[in-house]
Amino acid sequence: MSLDFTVPGAFDTPPAQPAASELALVPLNEPSPPPSSPPPPPVRAPLPPALAEAATMYATGQELEAMRRLESAIKSGEDLGDAALRAWGGLFDLLQVLGRRPAFEALALTFARRFEKSPPAWTAAAEGEHSATETTGGRAHVSLTGALNARVGEVLKQTMKLAATSTMVRMDLAKLEDADNDGATLLMRALAALKKARKEFVFGSPEHLAQILSAKLVVGERSNEAMWLLLLELYQQAYRQEAFEEAAVNYAITFEVSPPSWEALPERRDEAPELSSLPPPKAEGYSLHDQLLGASVADFAPLEAVLAGRDEYDIDARKLVRIDPPSAKSLLEVLKRVHAAGKKLRIVGLSTLIAAYLELQGFADVAELRAKAI
Repeated sequence: MSLDFTVPGAFDTPPAQPAASELALVPLNEPSPPPSSPPPPPVRAPLPPALAEAATMYATGQELEAMRRLESAIKSGEDLGDAALRAWGGLFDLLQVLGRRPAFEALALTFARRFEKSPPAWTAAAEGEHSATETTGGRAHVSLTGALNARVGEVLKQTMKLAATSTMVRMDLAKLEDADNDGATLLMRALAALKKARKEFVFGSPEHLAQILSAKLVVGERSNEAMWLLLLELYQQAYRQEAFEEAAVNYAITFEVSPPSWEALPERRDEAPELSSLPPPKAEGYSLHDQLLGASVADFAPLEAVLAGRDEYDIDARKLVRIDPPSAKSLLEVLKRVHAAGKKLRIVGLSTLIAAYLELQGFADVAELRAKAI
């Protein structure tokens, strides 16, 4: 037999078929896999650090930090591999969430030049004033936008109503651009009422508002006391003890009083509450929408009832704004059960960042993740 593979016609003759006796020789110690065994999941390339970190930051309510991480990665030319388009899409998502339209439009021009395709469009429907809504998991979500001033009073009234039946109130501050003493006074009154009612609350991006306030306050200028007190509360909630103590001394000098004392806050619970105040989804469909904060397995269990008698199903996530770690953990537990029962699931319409976060949490092993086109 010639070992020279360059000989003309070396591969022209088909190989001889094995004899029937040879076909019967199957080793007993190597059984064939059962035909029902599912194929192994495809090997996925890991997300670049910038996108993975930004997706996790966003899930935990750190919108500004996530924006800065992606912005830095794109501007510095950090290696984003095959996920470069997704990283840009994630930055577009964040600028939209934060209401930063000028930055969004500037990025769109750069995107069009670099990728030679149309950039995402700004969604006017995402713009809005202060809002307070109830979320899955028995929590209230408050988004403060624009200026923290006297007009915040109405949304804080809604917040107090929602807090009566909520386990936690989350206030996102990343969209604020300005603040005055009237707004600070109203917010401090709302916080005092929440503390009196022993309601847990948490700030999203507290250091963002702290930076706005600190730029307006002057040591020795006896005015804007509510802004000083709110600044101290923000440092407290952000676990910034050194900044708190410095601001407390400056407050004491300005108003000639004893400086407030730092109070160590308890560790925040990462577990999801057991009960939800929201009704189950309608029988004809199931969707993920708005803010999923602190949702439990019970909140997602109705999905199993919706899937009764169906082998495939699309979960609509076009209106999902955020899913936090406890909610993602609970949803994944339910989807694992559904997947084990042989159901084929697709989660469609995901934003770039949420899709990346779910991928990091292992959702792609139990469901197909389909993000919105960039």
